[in-house]
Amino acid sequence: MKEIYDTILKIKNFCACNESNISASCHIGMAELKGLNAMKKDEAITCTELAKRMNLSLSRGSRIIDGLVKKGYILRKTYHLDRRSTMLCLTEKGRKLKNDITKEQKAFEEYIKSELNTQEIESIKKGLKILEKFLVYNKKGEKNVRKNCNGSQG
Repeated sequence: MKEIYDTILKIKNFCACNESNISASCHIGMAELKGLNAMKKDEAITCTELAKRMNLSLSRGSRIIDGLVKKGYILRKTYHLDRRSTMLCLTEKGRKLKNDITKEQKAFEEYIKSELNTQEIESIKKGLKILEKFLVYNKKGEKNVRKNCNGSQG
């Protein structure tokens, strides 16, 4: 089992390095990258939903949101049906940056496709889905069932 754990750590470190490269090439911080990755281009979502998608506490998510608003990547709007609620959406600047991030991510995917054949890619997908199901979900498909690893980080 140590071999599996060590392999997961190597992949995690490689992915973190790749995200760091994307972050640097797009001139944003890692937290901002996480926030923008959690949003779709043409949606309006609540602060709570964005924090949840980032697997962060509302407090930590709010700090990232504040930074994205300050830099002009997202906009806070009052929800027309309930003025107490605030919705978030990408600005034009945010959509452009999201496109740049997506291009970088797609280039990485193309690199993987160029190095592996279809059968290898399918085997990896299947194995990762099995691992995700085991680590993240229970047999009923309920998320965050592992004690002390519910995905929320401050």
